[in-house]
Amino acid sequence: MLTGLVTDVGRKLAERWAAVLVLPGLVFTALAAVGLTLGQRHWADRELLRQRLRALTADGAGSMRTAVLLLGVLAASFAVALLADALAGPYERALQGSWPGPLGRLADRLTERRRRGWAARDEACRDAEGTAQSGALEAARNEVALVRPQCPTWIGDRLRAPVVRIRLHYRVELADAWPRLWLLLPDSTRQPLTESRQRLDEAMRLGGWAVLYVLLGAVWWPAAVAGAAAGLVAWRRGRERADAYAELVESAVDVHLPELFERFDPEARPVRASIGPEVTERFRKGAGPRHR
Repeated sequence: MLTGLVTDVGRKLAERWAAVLVLPGLVFTALAAVGLTLGQRHWADRELLRQRLRALTADGAGSMRTAVLLLGVLAASFAVALLADALAGPYERALQGSWPGPLGRLADRLTERRRRGWAARDEACRDAEGTAQSGALEAARNEVALVRPQCPTWIGDRLRAPVVRIRLHYRVELADAWPRLWLLLPDSTRQPLTESRQRLDEAMRLGGWAVLYVLLGAVWWPAAVAGAAAGLVAWRRGRERADAYAELVESAVDVHLPELFERFDPEARPVRASIGPEVTERFRKGAGPRHR
């Protein structure tokens, strides 16, 4: 029974490894070989490509050379897949508006512009409170951000929103409470959270591939077109999946925070925001706020 379980787990890991790393890496390696062979001037010269392939697979090429070539292709595919995976993190930070150097000024201007738009809509919501138009105005404000914008991008503010909303409502710092809360979450809550985060990671990994294809466009321009299209898809998926993940995180806190409070205050039900600072301070153990 144990052997069957290990075999099943190994098979699933191999399938995931092949789907996430090997196959996309093989596709990119093949296109990179085509691009380097044809270049910009002969980008669609199929006859030139056939000639190079015939030369590569000529009768003089022995089995040892073929085996070495295949191993080289697999190694290159794996290496480029790891590179795309490593680029997923910087791509996610870029979508969140963490822009270095001179782009920081642009980020500040975009943030201020988003903040002004949100403030105008928020004021309209307050003026229309209790009227028939309040729902539509609130929806329009929330399209910009759920909280006062602090990022130049929608994704950045959406992933930040649970932290701010939980702090305002419960007076609890999510960064301090989340590791403890995670230990209390049942599997029925953990699994959707984990899967949602994985889907967001997949979107960011697609962004990493988009960067590589754009870079390949320096030697073969069709790759840049494919990279731009992949980047657009990754951005769109990133918005949708960041929204879903942030909503699940906030929902998990809303549902299970009373259980966490009960560990530190037997009279925590119903949840009282007044005990939030006390519980947060116990989590920090005198170390003060974390760097964010």
